[in-house]
This record gives sequence, C-alpha cells and structure tokens, in this order.
Amino acid sequence: MEEAKDEVIFISNKIFTLIDKKFEDTTELERQVLATFCFGMINAIVFKKELNHLQTHSIASTLLTTVFHYSEEQAEDFTQELINSTDESYHPVMFSIIRRGLNGYQQYESKEKKQLQANVLEVLAIVNED
Repeated sequence: MEEAKDEVIFISNKIFTLIDKKFEDTTELERQVLATFCFGMINAIVFKKELNHLQTHSIASTLLTTVFHYSEEQAEDFTQELINSTDESYHPVMFSIIRRGLNGYQQYESKEKKQLQANVLEVLAIVNED
C-alpha cells in the first residue's frame, strides 16, 4: 500500500507540472477538482493493485493531506464525499470528474502526456465556466 501512496503523490504532483500551475496559484475550487480527478486515478491504481476499501480510504486521505494540504479532519470528510461520489446518483459532477481521473491514469500509464494535460485542463475549464 505504501507503494500505491507514493505513486499517487508522485502522479498528483506531476499533474500540477503538466498544467503549469503551482499549488499556491490554484483556487479552492481548482484544488477540489484536481483532488477529485486524482481520486479517480487512485481508483485505477487500487483496482490494478487489488487493494481493499480501507486501503483506498487511507491512500485518499494521504493524498488530501500531503498534496492538497487539507487538515486530517477535512481530508476525512472529503474522502468520504469522494467515496460517496463513486455512485453517479450521489453527485453526478464529481462522478464524471472521477471518471476523467480513471481515464487520466490510463493516459499517464501510456505516457500520453499531452492527452493527460488536455484532459485535466478541460475539466478545470468546464468547472471554472460556472
């Protein structure tokens, strides 16, 4: 599981580089969207490594505290919201961002950097329109 946590942290930090933005230069909404996208990537990693729900929860919490600088309490609440959002009827927008993150992991694994960059930027653009 530690390997999965390290991979998630590495990829999530890479996302900021790909979109040419520092964490400090993002809005709270952008952070939430990027965290949701990265949670989709977590789901792909968890599936690939055959990890269980408790491990998924732990990886997501680590991502939210380490990369996105949320407090433990905020990370716990957000992690539960992300898990709930894997059900499309719970939160259709977050569900679709999670799905984009699943696709993003495939793009990352296939070394399709331009496609991954476009994927993330498109999600951010759509959310920033509203």
